[in-house]
Amino acid sequence: MQQVEQAVAGINKNRHSIFDRYTEPSKRAIYHARIEALQRGDRTITVSDLLVGLSREEDTRAERVGSLKDNAFYLRWLSGQPALPMCGEGLGWIDDSIQTELEPDVKKALAFAVLEADRDREYYIDSDHLLRGILRFPNQADFALLKTELTLRTARLRSLRDREEFLPQENPSLKVVQYLIRKHLALWGPPILSLACYLYILIQTMEPQLLSVAH
Repeated sequence: MQQVEQAVAGINKNRHSIFDRYTEPSKRAIYHARIEALQRGDRTITVSDLLVGLSREEDTRAERVGSLKDNAFYLRWLSGQPALPMCGEGLGWIDDSIQTELEPDVKKALAFAVLEADRDREYYIDSDHLLRGILRFPNQADFALLKTELTLRTARLRSLRDREEFLPQENPSLKVVQYLIRKHLALWGPPILSLACYLYILIQTMEPQLLSVAH
């Protein structure tokens, strides 16, 4: 799936470690989103492309949670995507060597998908986490989903039920520990360092006064 890796290039500096967390359905959804953009002659993958990418396959967690196949035509229309070619027209040839980039809303949705996976206490980012990432903020794909009466709260409840029926991949304990360490270092490292620098400066400033009092 080299094409998928190209599709997610530029998410962040640690994209390879983040990409390792994606399940195969999630990777394929991003790949389908890339193909969707290239098919219309665009090198920028939009959040609507991501929604269509999630709608392309049956029996994924996102498809079950959002009834995406049943609403596929409606979602394409609401999100401003061109209609699929008629049967027999074909999709044309796609050059997989073309470099693509992600629009800001896609990067935001992928970042929120990480938070949704963390919320579920899961290491792996599944397709429903991508779907919920889209629903975390106002965007064109979010608008389309809301028109089908799928809200973030509803998606979370359906995800929970779906995981009870279809068990998710088992969390790799070592990778989870490594991820949590990196996450908390990134979260708490800068403020702790800033506090340490402030205390050092404060002590250096007060040192002459303390010496004079001691004498």
